[in-house]
Amino acid sequence: MNPAVRSGSCPPSVDFDPYSPELTEPGVWDAYAAAHAAGPAVRSERRGGFWMLTRYDDVRTALRDPQTFSSASGHRIPTDGTQRAIPIDFDPPLHTAYRRLMTGALSPARVREMKPFLERTVGDLVDRFVTAGGGDFVREVALPLPLLVLTELVGFDPTTVRQFREVTEQMWAGLADHEEEVDFTAARTRIYELMKAEIVAHRAGGRAGFVTELLDAEIDGRRLDDEEMISILATFAVAGHETTMNSASTLVHLLVTEPGQQDRLRANPELAPRYVEEMLRHRSPAQNFARRTTCPVSVGGQDIAEGEAVLLSFAAANRDPERFPDPNRFDPDRDARGHLGFGWGIHQCMGAALARSELAILLARLCAHPPIVAAGEVRWSSLQGGNHLGPTTLPVRFEPQRDEKG
Repeated sequence: MNPAVRSGSCPPSVDFDPYSPELTEPGVWDAYAAAHAAGPAVRSERRGGFWMLTRYDDVRTALRDPQTFSSASGHRIPTDGTQRAIPIDFDPPLHTAYRRLMTGALSPARVREMKPFLERTVGDLVDRFVTAGGGDFVREVALPLPLLVLTELVGFDPTTVRQFREVTEQMWAGLADHEEEVDFTAARTRIYELMKAEIVAHRAGGRAGFVTELLDAEIDGRRLDDEEMISILATFAVAGHETTMNSASTLVHLLVTEPGQQDRLRANPELAPRYVEEMLRHRSPAQNFARRTTCPVSVGGQDIAEGEAVLLSFAAANRDPERFPDPNRFDPDRDARGHLGFGWGIHQCMGAALARSELAILLARLCAHPPIVAAGEVRWSSLQGGNHLGPTTLPVRFEPQRDEKG
């Protein structure tokens, strides 16, 4: 996937397919670097053709200009209008109305209120993992953590969460076994069925929680229909677990592969938030989001016509050396503020505060136990949905504490 720069009036081009199984650790970063080197705006003819922006200033500018770079045709390549996930595949004013309904469940006040629950939940998972001597961190800790949080946050029935976890585990088992075909459509259909069942149960039982609040929610003076509610809940279910799962596993992978950084964190657990921010910049668990231009626009001197699909690469922008010097180095001491790990602008991740809290608590809890070391081969996903990247299998164990005198 090295770029081939074309001469004459043709724009620079790259052979970049966001759904390629080749885009995984560590080569994915070479692909981004190649696209970055090819030019500010480069063209790929894969998936019907699209432009790709990789430079920090250009990506952030596009994210702050939804009037030009529209989300209404879908946030994944190809931007053909078939994607209608709420709120990410909508523009204002409807996006604004949908997002307002959802942010209450994720407000800073709500996150602060949830901190004791998060500490108990993380503590229970980590303590059980330590008692077992370790294992696959993805399956035993990173996957169940966000699912348990969803139960508390949204008010999903524990049975729903268990079934949702089964669907997710089946999907991830296929990825870990390197199956060529994983039925994401069937998994998505099952998730929607589970969300529909939650609505029916809350409507019949009058249970408290965000799901029940949706039953009475209005937009422009009308009640939400069932399809809208299902889409909102599916956004919580999918986005609320996948990115956190990948982030937690990636953090632990970094600690295992960089023992010096782990030693430093264990000696100073208060540094956990800095480790979280640098991981979000350095590894960008959510990597690429698409837009479609609503008018002609110029990026870095390259003209892009109206109606063109544009892939905004958060991952590449977060390794732009003009913004983050020596970008391939994991450095918790750097100023990572402004990274695009949670996006930017009106579509910035609503769950950012919650994710930051979960991850910092997780790191601090792990620091209370012996050092973590590798216990087998780590396997990585390719870019799921052209976007999400993280370990699918991460075997670790806890190293016995050594006597300082011995």
